[in-house]
Amino acid sequence: MKIVLATHGSLGDLHPFMALGLALKSLGAEVILASHPDYRQKVEAAGLTFHDYGASRETYTRDLRMAPEAIIHRLTRDHGFMIKRLIAPYLETSVDHLRPLITDADMVVGSSFAYGAHIAAQLEQKPFTVIALQPTVMMSAYDPPKVKKAPFIFNPTHDWQRHYNRLIIRAGEAFMASTQSSIRRIYKKFGLEPHISLGGILSDHQTLALYDPLIGKVEPDFPPNTHICGFPFYDSEDGHAPQLSPELTAFLSNGPAPLVFGLGSAVVTGGGAFYRNAIKVTRHLNTRAVLLVGEGSPLLREDHGPDILAIAYAPHSLLFPRCRAIIHHGGIGSTAQALRSGRPQLVVPVFADQFDNARRVVRLGAGRHLNYDQWTLPKAITALTPVLDDPDITIHAQEARLSLTRHDGAATAAALILNPRNTDWP
Repeated sequence: MKIVLATHGSLGDLHPFMALGLALKSLGAEVILASHPDYRQKVEAAGLTFHDYGASRETYTRDLRMAPEAIIHRLTRDHGFMIKRLIAPYLETSVDHLRPLITDADMVVGSSFAYGAHIAAQLEQKPFTVIALQPTVMMSAYDPPKVKKAPFIFNPTHDWQRHYNRLIIRAGEAFMASTQSSIRRIYKKFGLEPHISLGGILSDHQTLALYDPLIGKVEPDFPPNTHICGFPFYDSEDGHAPQLSPELTAFLSNGPAPLVFGLGSAVVTGGGAFYRNAIKVTRHLNTRAVLLVGEGSPLLREDHGPDILAIAYAPHSLLFPRCRAIIHHGGIGSTAQALRSGRPQLVVPVFADQFDNARRVVRLGAGRHLNYDQWTLPKAITALTPVLDDPDITIHAQEARLSLTRHDGAATAAALILNPRNTDWP
């Protein structure tokens, strides 16, 4: 089978599709991964065929006349900005680029907001499988997501509570209608009905949730033929086998397990103040720390003393198990790696699904959370202290790690894509 995978966004969006692509390839499928041009070298280094889909970072900065940090700042404060300014203006072009690729494909598999791939698949009459990377996009009244500005009821136990949740979700859809209007208009321009919701694309073929059943199960109001597959782990900076740098290896070996502070691959762009406070927190607690500050950060050029190491990036799968606790932004990729490590975590959500991911970590008992806009020295110390000292959090974190070993999200999803009629899967 020839499978076209389509996604755009940060590395948290790319890595699951790389894991899925490699799993499909191992089963004999021909795989083409379509994403931002910036990712070509990394994807091809991993052994996957690549196709440009969406705009590059350079295109965004040119068209928006905004520096990368300004784009991220705006994105974290305005959900509609992603749809209206980062996706919609390039949607018709992406359809044109993808249609020739999809013509002889057997199936298209795309993320929840891969509208261009969805339109192209429908025009070419190819089945489209939606990949849900986090519970937030599923928008269930039975287990509604934590959204910063919406008063959802969590874990409803009565019908009236679920009914209330549905009303809140509908209100959210009405609020976002103007934001999605440009997307809906393009669907209709191609003669298609826009089967989209607040959580993105709705597929009548198959929906595969690439997160672990530990943090969310199939709910009665999910789309038909939905499967919870598990997390798909991929963890490499350049597409080759991940490894720790000699500098980081030496630091980890020459003292007690450190704290790790990270903001992923997007939020990190404007995270200078977060890391400055992280340094103060580390010194106040008299511990050690690794700061994952991203390329180009001025912190890379500063001397922080022997107990604090600032580096651009490190493979989470190799670093996290060797740390004392993980302090991160709550992106689904970082959350999955933190749970996989079995280490306690403090989630500091910034925007979008991160608040809901934080809630689910706390619900597991594997960590605590503190909103990013509350990340001050006293509040950070108050939130982090029980993460470091409460043995129950460590126990729950270890239990989560053991649970995650039972599911291989990429392998399960690949099997379901190649054999969607297999009803033996969860």
